[in-house]
Amino acid sequence: MLLRNRSQKVEMLRAIPMFSYLTKKQLDEVARHSDELEFEAGHVLAREGSIGHELFILVSGTATVSRNGKVLAQLRRGDFVGEMSLLDSKPRSATVVADEPMSVLVIGEREFGPLLANAPDLSLRLLKAMAQRLRDADAALTH
Repeated sequence: MLLRNRSQKVEMLRAIPMFSYLTKKQLDEVARHSDELEFEAGHVLAREGSIGHELFILVSGTATVSRNGKVLAQLRRGDFVGEMSLLDSKPRSATVVADEPMSVLVIGEREFGPLLANAPDLSLRLLKAMAQRLRDADAALTH
């Protein structure tokens, strides 16, 4: 499913919890700075240890996140990955592989900083999501 225009991207973004509180103007900004791409099953969106230059937001399909060959998470519509490498310029911490044909919105590193500057609440949402992932990882290690 390819989103054909910016207003369709805005509506899709509005349905994702991380973006749902943004104003229409801010959603339009995110939509304007994102590209929609389609990938086949088996496509590697991110490879552990490689340098990341984009954030991926799943529009459709699912993907598996793994580190050192161990499955860490399953991603579905509305989930996002890649923000850590954009924030700290360090290599990817995990590999993400499409489980089935999928569509994603991609935000490149050039667009990422200005988006955070124009939508400061987005920074807070990213931090909250990252904190939850850290808590989940910590819980998994202690069980």
